[in-house]
Amino acid sequence: MSSAFSRFAGVACAAFILAGCATKKEVPAPAAQPAPPPKPVACAASAGAEALAGTWYSVSTPRGVGGTQQTLLVLAPDGKMRYQTQLKIRNKARPGLDETGCWTFSNGVYTMQTTESNGDPVDLSDPIYTNRYRVETINNSTLVLRDQKPGGEVLKARRMPQGYVLR
Repeated sequence: MSSAFSRFAGVACAAFILAGCATKKEVPAPAAQPAPPPKPVACAASAGAEALAGTWYSVSTPRGVGGTQQTLLVLAPDGKMRYQTQLKIRNKARPGLDETGCWTFSNGVYTMQTTESNGDPVDLSDPIYTNRYRVETINNSTLVLRDQKPGGEVLKARRMPQGYVLR
């Protein structure tokens, strides 16, 4: 009887071992598809905005900053823009901004919509990437803008030749 029991126990152990080896392999879940790239924003020219198109350079001292900020604003006639800033404290340059996107002009207000900041796409629904300025003065050599935010600062810029870059 013990030999029958041993045989039964051996067969049962072998069955358990084989059952453990024959586990069902999990099928890996299909890899998540990456989000499609955002559709490019189509810029368009604004009627009556020809005087704004050009390269504008400004040096200012923003509130609360112990240095000067250089700003270069390039407004293309087709509605594309590039906005660059360079902060200098004691003549030492700090990391700046380099934004691209679209611009419009309507009812005396210049609107800048950033689509890329320092080369990276931005969340277009984030209000930080939309800036509005009241145009106070515009002529062949001078552009004066007032930020529409409460307590908005004034940007006084002068027209520069095409191709001008910040140094």
